[in-house]
Amino acid sequence: MKAETGRPRRGRRLLGVWVGLGMLAVLFAGALVTRLWADTDAVDVDAVLQGPSADHWFGTDETGRDVFVRTLAAGAADLPIALGGTMIALVAGTLLGLLASTRNRYAEPIMRVVDGFQAFPLLILILVIVQISGGGMAVLAGTIAIINMPRFIRLTRAEALHVRESRFVFFAEVIGAKRSHVLRRHVLPNVSGAVLSQASLGGALALGAIGAMSFLGLGIAPPTPSWGAMVQSGVAGITSGQWWPVLFPSLALVWAIVAFNLIADSLDAHFAREVQ
Repeated sequence: MKAETGRPRRGRRLLGVWVGLGMLAVLFAGALVTRLWADTDAVDVDAVLQGPSADHWFGTDETGRDVFVRTLAAGAADLPIALGGTMIALVAGTLLGLLASTRNRYAEPIMRVVDGFQAFPLLILILVIVQISGGGMAVLAGTIAIINMPRFIRLTRAEALHVRESRFVFFAEVIGAKRSHVLRRHVLPNVSGAVLSQASLGGALALGAIGAMSFLGLGIAPPTPSWGAMVQSGVAGITSGQWWPVLFPSLALVWAIVAFNLIADSLDAHFAREVQ
C-alpha cells in the first residue's frame, strides 16, 4: 500500500486558513466595490424602512439608505482598523515578549505593566481610552493595539522561555552567539506559529471591540458606515418588526469573526502537529 505524502495532510490542516481567508476576501471585495462605485449615503425617500426586495436586497434603514450597500461598505472601515491595530500589537507585543524572556532589567517592569493592564475589565478600559483621546479611526486602531498587546507579550514570553530551554539554543549560547542573534535566528522562528494564531484571535477580538464601541457611539463617526453603528441605529425598530437593519450588519460582523477564528484554529492545529 502506497504511503500518503505529507503535503495532502498539511493541506487539510490548513483548510481552515484558506476558508477563513476566502471569507475575509469576500468582505474586502464587497467593501472595495461599494466604496468605489456605490453611494453609501444615497436616500430613497419612497422606500424608508422597506423590507428586503428586488430593488433593495437587504431592505432600507430609517432614512431610506440601502442596507446592502452600507453593510458591504462598512467592511472598508471596520476591517482595516481591526487588522491595523492587531498588526501593531503583534509587532510591539512580540518584541516586548522576546525582551521580557531574557535576563535583563526590563523584563520585570514589562510584565508588571502587562499585569496592570489585564487587571482592568476590557470594555471599561476601551471606554476610558476612547473617551480620553476623543475617538477617531487612528484612536480606534491604537486602542485595539493596546488591548491586544498584553496577550502577545505574555504568549511570546512563555513560548520563548520554553524554546530557550532547547539544546540548540544552549549550544548557540555556549559557542558565544550574541543574545540578539539567538533571539532572531533561533527563538523567534519557533514562536512565530503561536504568535500568528494569536494574531487571528486578536483580529476577532478587535472586530468585537470595534462593533461594541460603534454601538455605543464611540467608534467610527457617521456618516461612514460601521457594523456596530448600523446595529445601534436599527435596534429601535425590532419591536415593530423591522429586523433587517439589525440582522444583516450583525451577520456580516459574525461572518468576519468566524473567519478569523477559523484561521486561528487551523494555524493552531497546524503548528501543533509540526511540533510533534
